[in-house]
Amino acid sequence: MGRARRAFYWVPAAVAAAVAAWATLGRPGALRLTDLGVYVGAVEGLRHGASLYDFVSAGNAPFTYPPFAGLMFLPLADVSVPLLQCLWTLGTLVTVVLVAQMVARETALPAPALAFVLILSAPISSNFKYGQVSVFLAAMVTADVLLMRGRRAHGVLIGVAAAIKLTPLIFIPMLWLAGRRRAAVTAAATFTTCGAVAALALPGDSWRFWTTEISHVSRLGYITSVGNQSLNGVLMRFDISATDRSLLVIVVGGGIALLALVQAGRVARRGDWLSAVAITGSASVILSPVSWTHHQVWLVFAALLPLRGRIRGYWVALVLAVMLLPVTALGPPVWSNIRFLLAVAVTTVVPFLPTSPDRRYDLGLGSLGVTLRSMGRGVRRLTQVAPRARVAAFPDGGSRQSTRNTPNAALPDSGSRQSRR
Repeated sequence: MGRARRAFYWVPAAVAAAVAAWATLGRPGALRLTDLGVYVGAVEGLRHGASLYDFVSAGNAPFTYPPFAGLMFLPLADVSVPLLQCLWTLGTLVTVVLVAQMVARETALPAPALAFVLILSAPISSNFKYGQVSVFLAAMVTADVLLMRGRRAHGVLIGVAAAIKLTPLIFIPMLWLAGRRRAAVTAAATFTTCGAVAALALPGDSWRFWTTEISHVSRLGYITSVGNQSLNGVLMRFDISATDRSLLVIVVGGGIALLALVQAGRVARRGDWLSAVAITGSASVILSPVSWTHHQVWLVFAALLPLRGRIRGYWVALVLAVMLLPVTALGPPVWSNIRFLLAVAVTTVVPFLPTSPDRRYDLGLGSLGVTLRSMGRGVRRLTQVAPRARVAAFPDGGSRQSTRNTPNAALPDSGSRQSRR
């Protein structure tokens, strides 16, 4: 009965996953997993002697990743498109569940509830919709930080992820400031090695990327749209000139990133690595030239920052509302930049607020924990033959006894995004 009951708690997440998969694979062919189509099209061209960076999809989307990513994507061209789309969608689902399991280990919140919220969030919805690689890279970074601590390979996954897409590079200085200097060196060495492998295999594309393509931000899509929640995107929407925009990104964005890295290192040294991941990832959203919806998984993690007192409940509600609703539903001009403002709060305000010393048990006292416990009581009434004594979900100072709850959340719209990378 216990095993069946535990499986029952995964039903809401399974239903959400089925709906996400149906919505993804049920789209018209030309609109289905379009970013995955870019990966495949670019490597197919590579196999026929073309450059990765010559490819442009029917939707005017080019290949914008480092050449090492092209090497990693080569096997995709060997799979039929319908099968590949199904496998990619399944892989996305499995990855979300694995991320939920990793986060559950750190917080004592139930993995089914975390998976449910993640699947409904705008960033994961966007990953499904476009067939994006971002969720896999986020999982690699999360696994490296949360699971590989103290192991020789600590830092390898971050290095590989950064070689596929440059954004995870920001986690290397976080490791250094957190006192994990060997891991930081390992990550940097792995990134360099992957780049060297790509340079040997694709010398022309490597030269072209590092000398030309890396600075062509315009290739990244319609970057003035509200889907881009980076500082650069916000300034573009306010019609700031290119010169002033570059200066502000360097000074303001760089300052925020530096502050975030220092604070992430501080909380990591206290043992709160999940908060360090959320703060550092939020800084990457601000500092990156383009931060599309599918890049913003780290902002969902921000709901789990262990704030103390009543503010925690309000914070959880705010983060979930912002990350479950599309930014296009909030109206211009300020509220359409709400996720950027959330990232700024995560990096510059929240780290200075009072926090709980024990994240595993104190998190359950916020509004998220209340929701989970309420849902859990309802589930127990459905699955138990006879009433039993009510057990608190997260008893203070003790082991987790009941973590089989499911949150209530509204289905999001992943937001509009035209040509994006």
